[in-house]
Amino acid sequence: MNYIHNGYNQGMHKLVDEIKYSNRKTMAIEVKPGSKVIVRVPKGTRMSTIDQFVQEKSTWISQAKARMVQISAGEVKQDYHDGAQVLYLGRYWKLSHVSKVRNGLSFSNEKGFLLQKDRLNIAIELLKEFYREETRRLATDFIDQYVARWGLSVRSVRITSAKSRWGSCSGKNGLNFSYRLAMLPPEAFEYVVVHELAHTRHHNHSAAFWNFLAEMLPDYQQRRLWLKKNGRNLPSV
Repeated sequence: MNYIHNGYNQGMHKLVDEIKYSNRKTMAIEVKPGSKVIVRVPKGTRMSTIDQFVQEKSTWISQAKARMVQISAGEVKQDYHDGAQVLYLGRYWKLSHVSKVRNGLSFSNEKGFLLQKDRLNIAIELLKEFYREETRRLATDFIDQYVARWGLSVRSVRITSAKSRWGSCSGKNGLNFSYRLAMLPPEAFEYVVVHELAHTRHHNHSAAFWNFLAEMLPDYQQRRLWLKKNGRNLPSV
């Protein structure tokens, strides 16, 4: 059971909004979308101990709040009205309603997204399917390039509906990717794919893993940072 103390920002550290006491053994700080700061502590922890912990982490908290304040505490909903904007490969494209289009939804660089009017009730499913197909196509292209160059082995590729993780690699080198990758800029998309490919050789996050990733993708840190800053601020599809 959690015991919650609100209004902590009235005291010494205005960075903190809430303290939550529980049966945990260590203290931790969480910065949520919208920049709300929660300190999680073991039951019975003295306020002076919490004060010291927050002081030690104050620089990190300030930096995290600056990042998260730009992210809405709620999900951004995707609209499907005529003229709505749809995110694809890091760009927003206009969605236009038309009388008829193949498969109910289509995309081109010239026209953007075209949605068949009488398919509006299933627009979300059509867009999900588009993202799935594009994620598989683009991920496969990247995989083929890196497998050939680095002599890697991939057993399978699966596209999932995951929202909490971009990709994963099984112990048998089966790769899984969220269809939401299709919303990312190509550079961020490529980073996720190469990250999981590096796991086919190193099934952990050891120094050897990061060194191998750096060999394959020298600027991976920059791409990873973009994903951390912007990855949560995507429309809900």
